[in-house]
Amino acid sequence: MRRLATTVLLTAVLISGIAATALASSGAGAINLSFPIGARYNSLGEAGTALSQDATAMWWNPGGLAFLPGRAEPHDLQIMQSSLAEGLADDIGLYWVGYAMPMGNHGALGFNINYLDMGEQQGRDENGVDTGTFRSYMFALSATYGVQVGRTLGVGLGVKYFRDKLADDQFTQDSQAGGGSGDSFGVDLGLLWKAPRLRSNFGLAVANLGPDIVHVDSDQSDPMPRKMTLGWAFSVYNSEYMGILLVADYLVPLYKWKGTDYGLGLEWDQYEYGVGAEWNYLRSLYVRFGYKATYPAADIKDTTFGFGVDMKRWLRKAITFDYASVPQAQGLDRVNRLSLGYRF
Repeated sequence: MRRLATTVLLTAVLISGIAATALASSGAGAINLSFPIGARYNSLGEAGTALSQDATAMWWNPGGLAFLPGRAEPHDLQIMQSSLAEGLADDIGLYWVGYAMPMGNHGALGFNINYLDMGEQQGRDENGVDTGTFRSYMFALSATYGVQVGRTLGVGLGVKYFRDKLADDQFTQDSQAGGGSGDSFGVDLGLLWKAPRLRSNFGLAVANLGPDIVHVDSDQSDPMPRKMTLGWAFSVYNSEYMGILLVADYLVPLYKWKGTDYGLGLEWDQYEYGVGAEWNYLRSLYVRFGYKATYPAADIKDTTFGFGVDMKRWLRKAITFDYASVPQAQGLDRVNRLSLGYRF
């Protein structure tokens, strides 16, 4: 992160490099908000803006949350865990827990926590002298509301509070100013339109609209990972026994470098897109493949894949398990993302 003390830089460099694969540009802070949530959507090329209608819609598209009350089990609990630097820094991990519930005839309300554990760091001053160890983390607390406008259109709004602790203040050159920590807030907006005649869903989401994260002073701040995402989902085939689904997302950052700092604007020179396909048998067993590309920050062009199991047919309980294998920054191993869900 720009212009922070040496120990804080050492804390953030690895994570910032990894996060460049999760968002088209690595200039933003609050990088825990950049990693896609839900193993299902990760395995589909990290695309879910027009598909997610469970608790993970709080991350993908608040408009998708509007359709949760129409499901047979309208309460939804989702948990995801992901390592971020396997074989390099095994104590770095991302954790997400979200719960969404119906509000009668007035839509759905959800809450979630997003926590990034950056592990234990070794502090060193500008002369390379060991100054001790410290732990670093980031977290965000969010609340989201979605409601249907007619039978086919869902709209949603989410708010969140973000805080990071890159280093204890005594480890930074700006300790008196509290340079090791920062906070901010963000707003998410989303639309999900269902077009039954086209067998398609279309999504538009804008996320993390909020002020910069300030460390020390306004000149040492980082933008929230603001972004706009367009999504499409298409039902290729659907029967009592089998279904095939296609999805696609296209993401553009909403923070643009304007001479001396980042401002609000679409950064068309940087982008990320993902496409995926899902096959299911009896809506119980799922196989998924995808492809994602980011340019130019990470220049990643690689496949994603995974599988899922919905155990309602066998256990009479709507418990789901999903697995995804996704690429990370160049030179790092692929990582595994695991999700557990429960509908009731």
